[in-house]
Parts: sequence; structure tokens; C-alpha cells
Amino acid sequence: MTKPLALIIQANETSLAGIAKLAEARGCSIHVIRSIGEARRVLEAFPLAQQKCIFTDLALCQGPGWNDFTDWLRANAEQHVLICYDPHNIHSLYGLLGHVNQAPVESNLPHTVGAPTMIGDTPQFYEVVNLANRYAMHDITVLITGETGNGKEVMAQYIHSHGPRAEKPFVGCNMTAIPETLVESELFGYVKGAFTGADRNKKGFIEAAEGGTLFLDEIGDLAPSIQLKLLRFLETRQYYRVGESTPKNSDVRIIAATNKELEEAIQGTGFRKDLYFRLNAARIILPSLRERREDIILLIANFIYQACGQFQRPLKKLSSSTKALFLDYPWPGNIRELKSVIESAVMVADNEYITISDLPMNLQHYAAGHRDEIGSKAIRNIEEGERNVIEDALRQTNGNKAKAAEALGISTRTLYRKLEKFAVAN
Repeated sequence: MTKPLALIIQANETSLAGIAKLAEARGCSIHVIRSIGEARRVLEAFPLAQQKCIFTDLALCQGPGWNDFTDWLRANAEQHVLICYDPHNIHSLYGLLGHVNQAPVESNLPHTVGAPTMIGDTPQFYEVVNLANRYAMHDITVLITGETGNGKEVMAQYIHSHGPRAEKPFVGCNMTAIPETLVESELFGYVKGAFTGADRNKKGFIEAAEGGTLFLDEIGDLAPSIQLKLLRFLETRQYYRVGESTPKNSDVRIIAATNKELEEAIQGTGFRKDLYFRLNAARIILPSLRERREDIILLIANFIYQACGQFQRPLKKLSSSTKALFLDYPWPGNIRELKSVIESAVMVADNEYITISDLPMNLQHYAAGHRDEIGSKAIRNIEEGERNVIEDALRQTNGNKAKAAEALGISTRTLYRKLEKFAVAN
């Protein structure tokens, strides 16, 4: 009897281990593709009567192309189950697969509304996200630290969107972007006549975030006088608008962030110990990008997908040498730098592949100075890709090496040689 087909349509190169195991447990033959257009061509190649379970990345379940695909399925695929899923949160599929429906499954879970996508598959990533999930469910002040460009505001938004205040405002405030003389009035607000030019009452950031979350970025740069007032607010949840003598009560959660070492700032720039201890009780330390290199390719795939959609460009791929460069480069600007480089490369790349010549000059110079290391990594990338293609062909043919070799366009002898080279079980 022909195995049912599990077609996984996923835009980004997120780890497929979980969903693949789910499909394998149901005795399916797995086929992974990256676009809706390719899905139709693949399905046309399989017998109409073969059972098909189609898992589709939620990001692809929209637009005219998606509507055309679902219309075609209803008219041409006799036995199919279509499931739309979030590739970064597939745990709900464990229960769902026991009673799948014929219609697409849409996620209406409140905690997913407005939640930023967290991308990673390393122990460091999961450690941080697990801690963030625990903090999110408790209404406590959180301090996020880490190098610049590491996604501290994204983490703050994630905590907010997964907590009880998710439906309330999230207000972000970069303390270094406000002149020191205006920090107090911007944070706490002011009343009419408080100072020259104050011709009306004005809400501060705290009042604007009422009921929700106030994110204070670069907290380590606050002036000592504002630190004291912020500490009092954290302790009492009361504050005074500038020019007002009556305190106002507030129901707002504070998430603070800094790229400074606050322990050192206490000794150097005079950061208050009492504020530090008040903030440090619930702390998340974000790892740098070079500490989670295994996540770089996942992030790149996501940024390419976003940039190609934003700039209306055909979906790009990385050349082997560019991929090797990205894995070797230290990324001092972390995720922010990586995203900017990808956006720039997507706009200037004329071909299907992003090459080193499409990158900023500093990365081109880095590649020139590290040619040997990048070259050897590029070769390993090519071999890894070749091995993955061979393994996929063997899966599609249920281990039949003659059919796999035919599908790959090589001789059976060449296939056996490559199986031995890559130590693929045969």
C-alpha cells in the first residue's frame, strides 16, 4: 500500500525535527518544499488517490496565490488534509493530529496576537525564551541586558505579548534619545503652566502605557536624579507629573534594558545600587550572535523572506561562500547588523543568489582577509547540502537506491560512492 504523503510547505529554514517526527509517526512519506507554487507542481506528480497531509507555514496562508492553491486543492486533490501551522510553535499539532479537519486550521490564540517571532534552535536561545515565558506570566519588573543590536526590545515585546497585559499598550522609550533636561517631563508628564511653553497638560510615557507595559531602553544612562524618582515609582507605583503636587497612581509593568554592565556602572558612572538590586531580581541576559552561531542561518532565512516581501523581490538564496562568510564573521552589531546586511543585499543582488560582491565593503574586506577559512567552510556547506539532497531522495523512494539515483540524475555506482563518503546509512 502506498504511504500517505506529508507535504511540508515552509518559508523559512526553521528546524523541521518536530513536525517531521509527527509525520513519520503517522507512517507518512515526507516531502519538504519552500513555496506554494512549488507545492502544486509536487502534488501533481503524485497519484490523485494517494492520501495527502499538507502542513503549511502560517505566513504563506494568505494572498491570491494561497486562494488559488486552496481552490485547486478542492478541485484536484481527492484525499487531502490541509493544516496551517506556526513553524516556531508546532506543539499544538501533537493534539491536533489526532482529529485533523478538512479545512485549514487558523490560530486564534490570544497570546499569539501581536507577538514577535522568536527565531533560534540553540540551547542558549531556548534557555532565554524559557526564562522569558516564566517572567511573562508574573507581573514583575524585568531587566534585559546584552550587547547592542541583540534584540532587547523584541524580547520586551515578547514578554509583554505573552503575559496578562498583552491586550494593553506597549510603549517603548529610548532614554538616550531624550535630552537629560527633558527626561523627567517625558517620563512622568507635566501639567499646564509647569514651565515656559507648557500650555497644556501632557501625558508622560508612564501614563501612556497605563494598564500595559513601559519599556525603558538604555536604562544605564539615566541621570542619578531620575534614577531616584524611577526607584520610588517602582516601589510605590506612584509618581508626580512635573508641576503637580498630587501623586498619581499607575498600573503599568516596567521592562528595562541596557547594554552596559550595571555592576561596573555602579562604581564608574554612579548607577544607584538600590535601583540595580530592584531591577536585577528578574534579569534576562541575551547572548550575542557569535555565541549562538547555529541560529545565524535561521535568522538569515527569516530576514531574506521578510526583505524580499518588503521590497517585492524574488526570493533569494545564499551562495556557499556567502553562507560561510556569515558563519565566520563575528557580527559586532549582532542581529541588527545581520538584518541590515541582508536587507541591503536583497535590494542590490541581481541574481537568484546573494554573493559576497552584493555585501557591504567591510564584509568584502573581511572575506578577502579570511579567504582560506571561508573557502574551507564553503566546501563543507556544499557537501552538507549534497548529503541532505541524497538523504531526501532516499526518503522519497523509501530507501530504493536505484530509484534515488535516477531521481538525482546520477548512476547507482556514484550514489553508493557518495553514501560511503558522507557516511549515510544504507
